[in-house]
Amino acid sequence: MQRTVAGRWWNYERVVSPFARLWLGREGSAAVRHHGQVFKLKRGMIHLVPAFTPHDCVCPRQFDHFHLHFISRVPAGIDLFSLLDCDWQVPHPPGFPKLLERLEKIYPDRKLPCFDPAQETYRRLPATLDQREEPTTPAEWLEAQALLRLLLTPFLASARWHEGMHAQVAQRFIAVQEHIHRHMDRPIMLADLARVAGLHPTYFSDQFQRIVGVRPLEYLMRRRMERAQYLLLASRASIKEIAMEIGLRDPAYFTRVFLKYCQTSPSAYRSAHNI
Repeated sequence: MQRTVAGRWWNYERVVSPFARLWLGREGSAAVRHHGQVFKLKRGMIHLVPAFTPHDCVCPRQFDHFHLHFISRVPAGIDLFSLLDCDWQVPHPPGFPKLLERLEKIYPDRKLPCFDPAQETYRRLPATLDQREEPTTPAEWLEAQALLRLLLTPFLASARWHEGMHAQVAQRFIAVQEHIHRHMDRPIMLADLARVAGLHPTYFSDQFQRIVGVRPLEYLMRRRMERAQYLLLASRASIKEIAMEIGLRDPAYFTRVFLKYCQTSPSAYRSAHNI
């Protein structure tokens, strides 16, 4: 996170980031387009773009702002904002800028390596941060976690459960969700998921489909493909390595499944985002 003055160079189309983005306007203005809406970024407003949300950025002149890039995964491995819908832009509450300033003091070196979303160093930021040792004390780490939660509170105030399958699985089958997250790199059978849920496989599959809308193994494959998309954007792992990490031992099979779900091959997906 850091404070930046963007100019006319801050014009990007179809940005897809493997982390969420939060902006606090200070002076000037810009605009961002996502979820079928155009939002004007300006002084006094805070704006949130969830991870993996395609969006366009436009700055006609200058936009002085704080920006925060973060990951907000729940224990089951899904991003918090794929479970929720909320107001993506709201007025900032009193004291909000002070929270950002304090967070920057705790992590003074956690700035973007560049501002171009097409650059590899930008997209690999989550992976590089995961590899760093925490330079903070336990007290500062806990304070940083509390600050992040406070920074998200204005958006969560309007949050409601998303009607998509992730939210339905999280509410009804959280143990199954966590099992998938912990063992995604291994073969997972229907009987394994049913055992975690404490149900007979046939009954479990029927109940899962009734609530979520797809069979459990179909849902599992979609989770594998989402994980593959993240690894393609945020890592240098080869297609074979990614296939292994998501539990598909055959790279050719992984490519066929990825093509089915994402309408493009893994290599084309990575190339399309200039990785």
